[in-house]
Amino acid sequence: MLRNLIQKLKWLCTNDRGVSAVEFALILPVMLTLYLGTIDLSTYIIVDRKVSVVAGSVADLVARAEDKIAIATVDDYFKAAEFTIKPYKSANLVQRVTSLRIDGDGKAWVIWSRTYNGGSILSVGSQFVDMPPEVAAANKNRYMVMGEAWNSMSPVVGYVFNSTLSFKERYFFRSRFDGIIQLI
Repeated sequence: MLRNLIQKLKWLCTNDRGVSAVEFALILPVMLTLYLGTIDLSTYIIVDRKVSVVAGSVADLVARAEDKIAIATVDDYFKAAEFTIKPYKSANLVQRVTSLRIDGDGKAWVIWSRTYNGGSILSVGSQFVDMPPEVAAANKNRYMVMGEAWNSMSPVVGYVFNSTLSFKERYFFRSRFDGIIQLI
Protein backbone atom coordinates (compact mmCIF):
# COMPACT_ATOMS: atom_id res chain seq x y z
CA MET A 1 0.00 0.00 0.00
CA LEU A 2 2.81 2.36 0.91
CA ARG A 3 4.66 1.36 -2.21
CA ASN A 4 1.56 2.13 -4.30
CA LEU A 5 1.26 5.55 -2.66
CA ILE A 6 4.92 6.35 -3.35
CA GLN A 7 4.51 5.35 -7.00
CA LYS A 8 1.47 7.63 -7.37
CA LEU A 9 3.37 10.52 -5.77
CA LYS A 10 6.29 9.99 -8.17
CA TRP A 11 3.85 9.94 -11.06
CA LEU A 12 2.26 13.22 -9.87
CA CYS A 13 5.65 14.90 -9.50
CA THR A 14 6.77 13.93 -13.00
CA ASN A 15 3.43 14.56 -14.73
CA ASP A 16 3.45 18.00 -16.41
CA ARG A 17 0.40 17.69 -18.67
CA GLY A 18 -1.68 20.29 -16.75
CA VAL A 19 1.03 22.88 -16.13
CA SER A 20 0.00 25.08 -19.05
CA ALA A 21 -3.61 25.18 -17.92
CA VAL A 22 -2.60 26.12 -14.38
CA GLU A 23 -0.23 28.83 -15.62
CA PHE A 24 -2.93 30.20 -17.90
CA ALA A 25 -5.44 30.25 -15.06
CA LEU A 26 -2.97 32.19 -12.91
CA ILE A 27 -2.00 34.75 -15.56
CA LEU A 28 -5.47 35.33 -17.12
CA PRO A 29 -6.79 37.78 -14.49
CA VAL A 30 -3.63 39.87 -14.74
CA MET A 31 -3.74 39.92 -18.54
CA LEU A 32 -7.43 40.84 -18.63
CA THR A 33 -6.91 43.65 -16.13
CA LEU A 34 -4.04 45.04 -18.20
CA TYR A 35 -6.05 44.75 -21.42
CA LEU A 36 -9.19 46.39 -20.07
CA GLY A 37 -7.20 49.10 -18.30
CA THR A 38 -5.34 49.85 -21.52
CA ILE A 39 -8.62 50.31 -23.38
CA ASP A 40 -9.85 52.91 -20.88
CA LEU A 41 -6.47 54.62 -20.56
CA SER A 42 -6.00 54.97 -24.32
CA THR A 43 -9.55 56.31 -24.66
CA TYR A 44 -8.87 58.91 -21.97
CA ILE A 45 -5.67 60.00 -23.70
CA ILE A 46 -7.42 60.30 -27.07
CA VAL A 47 -10.31 62.34 -25.63
CA ASP A 48 -7.88 64.61 -23.78
CA ARG A 49 -6.03 65.33 -27.04
CA LYS A 50 -9.30 65.93 -28.88
CA VAL A 51 -10.47 68.42 -26.24
CA SER A 52 -7.13 70.18 -26.65
CA VAL A 53 -7.64 70.41 -30.41
CA VAL A 54 -11.16 71.80 -29.93
CA ALA A 55 -9.98 74.56 -27.58
CA GLY A 56 -7.06 75.52 -29.78
CA SER A 57 -8.84 75.45 -33.12
CA VAL A 58 -11.71 77.74 -32.12
CA ALA A 59 -9.38 80.31 -30.56
CA ASP A 60 -7.04 80.17 -33.55
CA LEU A 61 -9.88 80.75 -36.01
CA VAL A 62 -11.20 83.72 -34.03
CA ALA A 63 -7.68 85.19 -33.69
CA ARG A 64 -7.39 85.21 -37.49
CA ALA A 65 -10.25 87.71 -37.83
CA GLU A 66 -9.08 91.14 -38.96
CA ASP A 67 -11.07 93.49 -36.75
CA LYS A 68 -14.54 92.04 -36.22
CA ILE A 69 -16.26 88.70 -36.25
CA ALA A 70 -19.94 87.83 -36.39
CA ILE A 71 -21.63 85.90 -33.60
CA ALA A 72 -22.94 83.45 -36.22
CA THR A 73 -19.39 82.81 -37.41
CA VAL A 74 -18.18 82.06 -33.88
CA ASP A 75 -21.15 79.73 -33.38
CA ASP A 76 -20.25 77.97 -36.65
CA TYR A 77 -16.69 77.52 -35.37
CA PHE A 78 -18.09 75.94 -32.20
CA LYS A 79 -20.29 73.56 -34.20
CA ALA A 80 -17.44 72.59 -36.51
CA ALA A 81 -15.06 71.99 -33.60
CA GLU A 82 -17.65 69.75 -31.99
CA PHE A 83 -17.09 67.24 -34.80
CA THR A 84 -13.43 66.99 -33.79
CA ILE A 85 -14.40 65.04 -30.68
CA LYS A 86 -16.15 62.33 -32.71
CA PRO A 87 -16.56 59.33 -32.43
CA TYR A 88 -16.72 60.08 -28.71
CA LYS A 89 -19.73 61.76 -27.12
CA SER A 90 -19.90 65.52 -27.54
CA ALA A 91 -22.98 66.02 -25.34
CA ASN A 92 -20.76 67.08 -22.42
CA LEU A 93 -18.41 69.21 -24.52
CA VAL A 94 -18.51 72.86 -23.40
CA GLN A 95 -16.60 75.51 -25.32
CA ARG A 96 -15.81 79.15 -24.61
CA VAL A 97 -13.91 81.76 -26.56
CA THR A 98 -12.98 85.07 -24.96
CA SER A 99 -11.33 88.21 -26.27
CA LEU A 100 -8.92 89.74 -23.76
CA ARG A 101 -6.94 92.96 -23.48
CA ILE A 102 -3.68 92.79 -21.56
CA ASP A 103 -2.83 96.18 -20.05
CA GLY A 104 0.63 97.60 -19.33
CA ASP A 105 0.64 96.01 -15.88
CA GLY A 106 0.01 92.53 -17.31
CA LYS A 107 -3.60 92.36 -16.13
CA ALA A 108 -6.10 90.74 -18.49
CA TRP A 109 -9.52 92.31 -19.06
CA VAL A 110 -12.48 90.67 -20.78
CA ILE A 111 -13.66 92.42 -23.95
CA TRP A 112 -16.26 89.80 -24.88
CA SER A 113 -16.98 86.14 -24.23
CA ARG A 114 -19.04 83.54 -26.07
CA THR A 115 -19.92 79.98 -25.04
CA TYR A 116 -21.39 76.89 -26.60
CA ASN A 117 -23.31 74.03 -25.00
CA GLY A 118 -23.96 75.54 -21.59
CA GLY A 119 -20.80 77.24 -20.46
CA SER A 120 -20.71 80.42 -18.43
CA ILE A 121 -19.84 83.70 -20.12
CA LEU A 122 -17.14 85.86 -18.56
CA SER A 123 -18.43 89.33 -17.68
CA VAL A 124 -17.44 92.10 -20.07
CA GLY A 125 -14.99 94.48 -18.40
CA SER A 126 -14.08 92.03 -15.65
CA GLN A 127 -10.51 91.08 -14.88
CA PHE A 128 -9.45 87.62 -15.95
CA VAL A 129 -7.35 86.45 -13.02
CA ASP A 130 -6.30 83.02 -14.33
CA MET A 131 -3.95 84.45 -16.94
CA PRO A 132 -0.57 82.72 -16.72
CA PRO A 133 2.01 85.34 -15.65
CA GLU A 134 4.44 84.43 -18.43
CA VAL A 135 1.72 84.92 -21.08
CA ALA A 136 0.67 88.26 -19.58
CA ALA A 137 4.28 89.48 -19.32
CA ALA A 138 5.01 88.64 -22.96
CA ASN A 139 1.84 90.29 -24.26
CA LYS A 140 1.52 93.59 -22.40
CA ASN A 141 -0.63 96.18 -24.21
CA ARG A 142 -1.93 93.56 -26.66
CA TYR A 143 -5.14 91.78 -27.48
CA MET A 144 -5.48 88.05 -27.11
CA VAL A 145 -8.06 85.38 -27.82
CA MET A 146 -8.51 82.62 -25.27
CA GLY A 147 -10.11 79.32 -26.23
CA GLU A 148 -11.32 76.85 -23.63
CA ALA A 149 -12.97 73.46 -23.82
CA TRP A 150 -14.27 71.09 -21.14
CA ASN A 151 -15.47 67.55 -21.51
CA SER A 152 -16.19 64.65 -19.20
CA MET A 153 -16.51 61.00 -20.00
CA SER A 154 -17.22 57.75 -18.29
CA PRO A 155 -14.91 54.80 -18.83
CA VAL A 156 -15.58 52.56 -21.80
CA VAL A 157 -15.13 49.32 -19.87
CA GLY A 158 -15.08 50.53 -16.27
CA TYR A 159 -13.21 47.54 -14.89
CA VAL A 160 -9.98 49.31 -13.92
CA PHE A 161 -11.07 52.97 -14.04
CA ASN A 162 -14.57 53.32 -12.68
CA SER A 163 -15.11 57.07 -12.26
CA THR A 164 -15.91 59.86 -14.69
CA LEU A 165 -12.92 61.94 -15.72
CA SER A 166 -13.06 65.63 -16.62
CA PHE A 167 -10.82 67.27 -19.19
CA LYS A 168 -10.13 70.99 -19.54
CA GLU A 169 -7.86 72.78 -21.96
CA ARG A 170 -7.09 76.48 -22.40
CA TYR A 171 -5.15 78.18 -25.19
CA PHE A 172 -4.12 81.78 -25.77
CA PHE A 173 -3.57 83.30 -29.22
CA ARG A 174 -2.48 86.79 -30.17
CA SER A 175 -4.74 88.67 -32.50
CA ARG A 176 -3.20 88.11 -35.95
CA PHE A 177 -3.57 91.77 -36.91
CA ASP A 178 -2.45 93.00 -33.48
CA GLY A 179 -5.68 94.80 -32.75
CA ILE A 180 -9.01 94.35 -31.07
CA ILE A 181 -11.48 91.85 -32.53
CA GLN A 182 -15.03 93.06 -32.02
CA LEU A 183 -17.92 90.60 -31.72
CA ILE A 184 -20.81 91.80 -33.89
